Amino acid sequence: MTTKKDEFLEQMKKQYDDLNYKWSVERDKFEAKAQHVGAETRKEFEEKREQYRKLRKQMKEKIIDLEVASENAWDDVKDGAETAWKAHSKSFEKATSHFKK
Repeated sequence: MTTKKDEFLEQMKKQYDDLNYKWSVERDKFEAKAQHVGAETRKEFEEKREQYRKLRKQMKEKIIDLEVASENAWDDVKDGAETAWKAHSKSFEKATSHFKK
């Protein structure tokens, strides 16, 4: 069981890091363009960024929960981490597609 837990935890950490890197790239692109857009678009971006920060924090908390979960509780924590990952990933995709317009 420990091997599966460790493998899953490493996979979640890698996905988390990859998504954070992608978000940084997209955020930097938008911020470079931000000087040429209106205040409403900048406000919208800030709202999306705040949502993303909250989801990122939740995902990091789930990873920590996985790290400290006992063998008996790890399946439940794993399910929560998978759910958080899906929300995190979906939020990123929505935010980046919205601002690529």
